[in-house]
Amino acid sequence: MIAMRNSKAFTMFEILLVMGLIGILFAFIAPKIIRYIGKSEEAQVKLKIMGIKEALNEYRVEFGTYPSTRDGLRALLENVHPNEERFKRAANKWPMAGLKEEDIVADASGTEFIYHCPVEEERGRFKHFEIIYPGKTGAPDDKDRISEGL
Repeated sequence: MIAMRNSKAFTMFEILLVMGLIGILFAFIAPKIIRYIGKSEEAQVKLKIMGIKEALNEYRVEFGTYPSTRDGLRALLENVHPNEERFKRAANKWPMAGLKEEDIVADASGTEFIYHCPVEEERGRFKHFEIIYPGKTGAPDDKDRISEGL
């Protein structure tokens, strides 16, 4: 007959059994957690784009046009034309809509949004714009690309 030990330790079999069960649970749960993290990152980028759109619309109300592609989103943070009269009068308007430097940076890796605003043919003004998040790799053809326009 085998004598029972009066021990307070776990056997190797019990430890391996618990580790196996944890591994199986993790295999089912991990993909769902990763999917939710990806969705939350996309939602955060879309919220930043909404804030930029608000600032762009405030800029248009103030100056009658959107910033050019060359001026970019920087024009929402600082006066990029300090010598022009219409911009001198609005010296206290920056940053537009309370925008901060980190609001024009799309993600933690430092990828910035791409801003494009073509000139309207007739009047030389900027009538519409496009804000593009190039995705995690920064490649223009990235499947994570998010684009918003007016």
